[in-house]
Amino acid sequence: MDTSTSPAATSRKMPRGALLFGISLILVGLVYVGIVVRHALQAHAPETAVPAPEQRDLAAEAKALVRQSKPAPLSESMEKLLTEAERNHVASQQHPLLGKPAPDFSRPDVYGNVWSLHEALQRGPVVVIFYYGYHCNHCVSQLFDASEDYRRFRELGAEVVALSADDSELTRKRYQQYGAFTFPVLADHGNKIAQAYGTYHPAENGQPEQLDHGTFIIDQNGIVRWAFAGDAPFSDNRTLFWELNQLRKK
Repeated sequence: MDTSTSPAATSRKMPRGALLFGISLILVGLVYVGIVVRHALQAHAPETAVPAPEQRDLAAEAKALVRQSKPAPLSESMEKLLTEAERNHVASQQHPLLGKPAPDFSRPDVYGNVWSLHEALQRGPVVVIFYYGYHCNHCVSQLFDASEDYRRFRELGAEVVALSADDSELTRKRYQQYGAFTFPVLADHGNKIAQAYGTYHPAENGQPEQLDHGTFIIDQNGIVRWAFAGDAPFSDNRTLFWELNQLRKK
């Protein structure tokens, strides 16, 4: 008797479709287990440090901007510089402080020494510069420019001081990276002094805050004699020399 075709034998055979379905489930399960194990291993693996982007050389960028407006350091005599400025200099803006007493201020410099406008004016006129901060190459280009010509300001009996909201620690770090300026740099926390000089306007009435660059010449009597403010730093030291020399004639 051929038992292969008996009803009992037929009942013991697994249908082909069911067999394939079972194998598929096993394969899917193995793939899932592999994914879970891989994620678990990645979660416990030590993190690989991502290299930081190359740090910008702000000083080199700022000095390059200085060279765009002044191809070389000023080497002419003061007499020649003043003659050139007589023919071509920038007039003061009609600033609200022009002809009025300059707001007094005193702040520690980068090294913790207190710098006072009132005390500095006893020695001569002062050029006050407001800049955004050392994060901006365009902003500090004016400081590099003034530092390059600082001896010329001193030749005219004037001092230079710069202020921004940068704290002294940050400026000190920049000094360590790029070198110090030849004049005091002060921390104007919250832009309070800049606000007094009209180069900072806090947010109000739905308008965002506004911060401008500013350059001011203050005579020995504490009066603002020349002012320039705007969204770009002032970059014509010859004009400042000429204005300072005019004060000497009064």
